[in-house]
Amino acid sequence: MTAAELVAHPWSGLEGLRGARDAWERVLTEAAVDPLCNAPDWTAAHVEAYTRSEDVLGWTFATPGGEPIAVVPLRLEPARGALALRRLTLAADGTQESDYQDLVARPGSETAVVRALLDALAQSGRGDALLLTCVPDDSPSLAALRAELERRGLPRREVPGPCLAAPLPADFDTYLGGLKPRMRSKVRSALRRVAEHGARRLWCDRPEQLEAHLEGLFALHTARWEEAGEAGSFAEGRRRSFYRRLMPELLAAGRLRFARLELDGRPVAYQLGALAGDAYYQLQEGYLPELGELRVATALRAGCVEDLIAEGVRRYDFMAGDTRHKRDWGGEPRPCTSVACALPGLRARLAYGARSLVDRWKAGRATDA
Repeated sequence: MTAAELVAHPWSGLEGLRGARDAWERVLTEAAVDPLCNAPDWTAAHVEAYTRSEDVLGWTFATPGGEPIAVVPLRLEPARGALALRRLTLAADGTQESDYQDLVARPGSETAVVRALLDALAQSGRGDALLLTCVPDDSPSLAALRAELERRGLPRREVPGPCLAAPLPADFDTYLGGLKPRMRSKVRSALRRVAEHGARRLWCDRPEQLEAHLEGLFALHTARWEEAGEAGSFAEGRRRSFYRRLMPELLAAGRLRFARLELDGRPVAYQLGALAGDAYYQLQEGYLPELGELRVATALRAGCVEDLIAEGVRRYDFMAGDTRHKRDWGGEPRPCTSVACALPGLRARLAYGARSLVDRWKAGRATDA
């Protein structure tokens, strides 16, 4: 398949994004992408919470017979200054919510889709540059984009950004046995102590429970970070709005995994995540800071891992960020890359070309040192 064989169907706004949903879901079932943050429900909730409808645009690429091959939803970033380049990103990008962003395309079509997309962007005149954030390094679309940018002589910048995920074996004892001895002892101690206090681990599985437990998560997450002198993720109302929009859809689809630990009937820790395929994605958590020594958050995560393993989950994905805490739980690197490229236009080419020269100069100095 070539770019010339694809028919580009442009659309815009939130209604256009919603209208592409059927084709999007059909392609997503086959695409070689991480499904969670590239799904239409995730993207629509993100756009509704964070983006003006007039800044949303995209294309559905199809065969002449109408078979969808790819769906590419984009957003135009807010202006960052009179002289700054206007960048286009994937529609669910721009915050700390979405990782493993990628082009949703049928396998084998990635080169044709990248070429058709760059052609469509050039014709649209929207934006000076394209930014794809946290794309898995093994993405066929990332490889296709690099090759096409080289072919067209369009400069780009790349920044590595590791994510971490823990492979899960078939039973919890084997998982514990794979942790470092100190962490293994810490987990067992936490489970034993909360059991001695009569704690209960519960999962949110009914729609009428969801709002109350989201409010509980927001409160405990905020309390934990305020104690550390920071605002926390939910200080911004748009982030709370995003979760309120998305969680009911995940619950209705049977993919929400929202756990809490209760002591004397009171929630003292929450863990919020979602399933996609055989993977669990850890999204948010919170706990009462005054119970930190009881290690309620550790006990809740360990119990969740045990339940998820029993359910058949085989990857616990911590998503973006490489921290000791995630590695202590068995997290292993999932290398990702953010790539930004100039779109046709002299100003963008000059800006990215100059930045590329600076990057190479800095790399040379570091090598000499």
